[in-house]
Amino acid sequence: MSIPSFLAALSGGDLPVDAVREERCLREPIGCGLPLVAEDGTARVFWDADEAARYQAEWRITGLCPDCQDRIEAGEDL
Repeated sequence: MSIPSFLAALSGGDLPVDAVREERCLREPIGCGLPLVAEDGTARVFWDADEAARYQAEWRITGLCPDCQDRIEAGEDL
């Protein structure tokens, strides 16, 4: 089984490429499924351009929003 197939099986068919195309986080149980920019136009604020670029690069690979990236790094559950 390939990694994309494994992720699809875990997430009910949702893949990072789907999340990136739809500008959101992977759906539960892996991510939160929320859009990167809220309906009111708010988005996460980063300390600097380098931090924003790191999170964006990771999101493009994993499909996980910055908040879910932080949760996973900290070892927290959704």
